[in-house]
Amino acid sequence: MAQVLDYALRVTRELGLSGESSCIDREKPLRVYIAVDGSLPDHPGSDVALLWTEGHGWAIAVEDGAELAVVAQLAGAVEPPPRTVARWVRRQFSTSRSPVSMTRTGHVA
Repeated sequence: MAQVLDYALRVTRELGLSGESSCIDREKPLRVYIAVDGSLPDHPGSDVALLWTEGHGWAIAVEDGAELAVVAQLAGAVEPPPRTVARWVRRQFSTSRSPVSMTRTGHVA
């Protein structure tokens, strides 16, 4: 658990975020939720969150009411270096893409 917390903090810092609006769900599978400032080009006005699960790695989701809808998934390692995650997140915010098929949706407790 401490390793996941440290990893999430390093990603948060790499993104230049305070981490105030983030949480870790300690139940299995472990999950991390990090609120991200701004909105995605294809989802203007929607709140954005960076999600991590120990089985799937990082995803970006937009809030749709009380639900989170995953709109992008970082391919590759489940725990890539924080710098890799930050670069990927910044690319998502800077490029407009046509809608992608959602790989999964989920709730964060």
